[in-house]
Amino acid sequence: MSNPKEPRLRRSHDALERLGIAAEGATVETLTRALEADAETTLAVAERLGGLASEDGARLLARLAAAAGEDKLLRREVRRSLYRLKQRGVEIAEPAAETAPAPARAAPGAEGFLSFGDPAGDRLLWVLKPRAGGGLLHFSTVVNEPAGLKEAVLAEVNRKSVRALRELEKRHGLRLVEVDARYCDWIAAEGYERARARGDVSASAARYPQLRLQLFAAPAAPAALPEPSVAVDAAASLSSSAALFEEEELRHWVVPEAALAAHLERYREIRNSPLVLDRASQMTRIEEIVAGAVEGVFAAERAASWQRRLEETAYLFAHTARPEAAQRAAAVAAAIAERRSGRGIPFCEELVRRSFGLFFAQEAEREREERASSVLVTPDDLRAAQARARSAGPPRRGP
Repeated sequence: MSNPKEPRLRRSHDALERLGIAAEGATVETLTRALEADAETTLAVAERLGGLASEDGARLLARLAAAAGEDKLLRREVRRSLYRLKQRGVEIAEPAAETAPAPARAAPGAEGFLSFGDPAGDRLLWVLKPRAGGGLLHFSTVVNEPAGLKEAVLAEVNRKSVRALRELEKRHGLRLVEVDARYCDWIAAEGYERARARGDVSASAARYPQLRLQLFAAPAAPAALPEPSVAVDAAASLSSSAALFEEEELRHWVVPEAALAAHLERYREIRNSPLVLDRASQMTRIEEIVAGAVEGVFAAERAASWQRRLEETAYLFAHTARPEAAQRAAAVAAAIAERRSGRGIPFCEELVRRSFGLFFAQEAEREREERASSVLVTPDDLRAAQARARSAGPPRRGP
């Protein structure tokens, strides 16, 4: 048996005792219920399963191993218990499909909160869970669309400090709305896997698996937001969806510059071309570039990310007494899911145009600054000089 004086393991045993589970006489069933009641029991459960010659216990250990992530202490206890079971002749095998782990359940009394996404695609998710010894566990994560989990922080708090945190967030323009804690758990877990697949896990996010184990014992399971009430006229909601930018939370949304990089490069090629195009031809080419961007930005794997952002936005509008905005956001999410493109969706087209407008303005400002300090003549300078010459007419002859 592991050293019972180890602080974390001792606290885990204490958590089991608070649930009325003695050192002797525990079963796989009672230990499973303990995990669901209080994730702080995880280490003690992993240790005690090694003393039960049971294939069900071996499968539960396999589930704990899969959820352990970078938690070295839990991985050690699982390995020890699996070794003890092998010594007793218990076969260790992967669970069959019909005995796959049950979906993760929020610990009793767990609460979830979700914020609106910011222009960069970040949103804040909170899970609050009562601690057996009093107070709350506050699990705060920041998940980006489409990059994944960026931050994960776990703290012990009380209700007073939670209220103070919410007031602070409000003063900084952040609005949190209550949501099923299972949704927060799924989004954070799925976001962690996305970040890990990209090889871009921050130091804060790297601790996510072991922090999560203090709230949830079983792996996270897919969870969906409740759908807002169906619009009376979904087509009308979609056709008026560009009005969503009148809402404060969406006013500054843009498409990330990286997602528009190829299209912006085409625009720069036109601007820097030695060929002199008239205004109408320039605008036609720019319209073609914007149309291609609308097609590409909301295509393929990006579509799922935008769909999720709009579904969450619909939920948040519905729960902040803005049903018309909620119906518009829901209509956009459904259209993106169906078309896997932004073409013909007013919201998507307006978002891309706004983003191009922002980048055009930024590039124009950079060009003005560069021109002020440069002696080189650019194609734009040449066109401007030609235009001035044409407007001035032929040079006047002397008497």
